[in-house]
Amino acid sequence: MEGSPPAWVSWESTDRYLSEAFFDPKSSSSLSAFIRWIKTDPITGDNRLVASYSQVALVALGCGLAFRALWITQFPERYSNVPAHIINSPYPFSEYEQLGHTLHDLLSGYAES
Repeated sequence: MEGSPPAWVSWESTDRYLSEAFFDPKSSSSLSAFIRWIKTDPITGDNRLVASYSQVALVALGCGLAFRALWITQFPERYSNVPAHIINSPYPFSEYEQLGHTLHDLLSGYAES
C-alpha cells in the first residue's frame, strides 16, 4: 500500500457535499488525486494479501463519495442546497464511467478469490 487517500475520504466528516477541493483538478484532494491513490492498489496489503478491513472500508467509502459527488453534478435538481462549486463542476459526467473502469481494474485481481 502506498500513500494516503485525499482528506475527504474520512468517516468523521459531517459535510453533506464534498468540498471545493474535490472539484479542483489541481488540488491534492481532487477526483484525480483519488484516482491516483486507487491506482496504487490500496486494497492489497503485505504479501499480496487483502488489506485490513478498515483499509478496504476506507476505499469503499471513497468510491461511494466520489460516485455520489459526480452524480450530483449531473442531477443537482434532485438534491437540496447544492453548492455552486458542485453545480459548476469542471468534471464531465464521463468521469463517472471512468471511475467505474478504474474500480473494475482494481477489483479484477480479486475475481478468483
